[in-house]
Amino acid sequence: MTRTAKRLSIWKLMLLGTVFGVSGAIALSGDVVPAKVKSERIDPTIEEMIKQARGLQKVGRWDAAADLLTQLANDGHPVALYHLGRAYKNGWGVDADLAQARLIFMEAVRYSFSFRGETAYELGRLFQRSSGERCAEIALQWFKKALVWDYPKAHVQLAKHYERGIGTERNLPAAFDHYEQAAIHGYPSSTINYARILLTGRYGTIADPERAAFWASRAIEGLEKKARDGSASSAKTLGRIFRDGEFLPADLSQAKDWFLRSADLGDAGAMHDLGQMILASDPDEDSIQNALNWLRLAAKAEHGGALTALGRLHLREVYGLPSQEAVDFFERGVDVGHPGAMEELGRLYAVGQHVPQDRTKALELAGKGADRGHQGSARLLKEIQKTDEANLTVIERSTQPNQSKTEG
Repeated sequence: MTRTAKRLSIWKLMLLGTVFGVSGAIALSGDVVPAKVKSERIDPTIEEMIKQARGLQKVGRWDAAADLLTQLANDGHPVALYHLGRAYKNGWGVDADLAQARLIFMEAVRYSFSFRGETAYELGRLFQRSSGERCAEIALQWFKKALVWDYPKAHVQLAKHYERGIGTERNLPAAFDHYEQAAIHGYPSSTINYARILLTGRYGTIADPERAAFWASRAIEGLEKKARDGSASSAKTLGRIFRDGEFLPADLSQAKDWFLRSADLGDAGAMHDLGQMILASDPDEDSIQNALNWLRLAAKAEHGGALTALGRLHLREVYGLPSQEAVDFFERGVDVGHPGAMEELGRLYAVGQHVPQDRTKALELAGKGADRGHQGSARLLKEIQKTDEANLTVIERSTQPNQSKTEG
């Protein structure tokens, strides 16, 4: 599918730039929007045009939908801004641009309108994918606001933040509460995560296989219904369950079918998983190219896992891929907050491969990845620190004055 870049008008970009500049501080301060909140204009004609745009998206006419949404967004309609922000986030009819998506969502959330909670949720997701110093903390605050504005899907992300201690202290009781609330509100992908914790007794909790089976059964039933109704995310999760043999016998054929359904619906994560699954199956040349095409589509949508996977393939020069292009993929992966890319780029800086050697930069990248709970980054951090300590010891010894074995 050909995607053409769409841009908001100059005056709108200037306004969004101002909003973006204070977006993080606003979220952390608790005052997510200015004191004067805009109200949504009710206009039947505009509502009909938005429905038309959404209909175009559902039949795959992404470019036409993006054109219509851009026209309405330029006029300041918040629902159009919300859907246009999602288009930029996912690359639907426009080039994927996470910074642009964040700007558009920041303008939309200033309105009191029906998708305000969803907009706060999307902002949280975008801050999750950013690598700034306080982005995880800002993301957490947006998810809390999404709950305040009656968007219960925020329970899904809040559960992850409290489970892993992302942007906050780890709080397992809070995490489990959010997981159960997500299950009650019908978010089966989150329910599966909760079932995994119950099954394995992760984090020192007591394993509860019976309770895990209950939540898993409920989740799988919900996933199948949502996937058949057109949910790309649910289809992706089912693909992972069948691929990994979680709670059901492994079935790679079914896994591939679910991944393909999700990928066809535009889910970048499913594109990544499908590509990786094909490459892991001893593929022929045609299958290899098919897998690489799926990974490239996911990377075009700025999917961190796909960017990192392609970087690793280039670095190893498999399938005839040039190794020098690995750095660009890893840098883009770091930009969207993928810890695997942080580890890989950190290793390159540590040894000076394809980039100038810079151990300070390597430490910074490894530290960011480790802060996100990534084990590879944590190992790299320890390796660098251990090497630096050893080098420091040698230097210290060399600077000590020689002492004679005998005195006088």
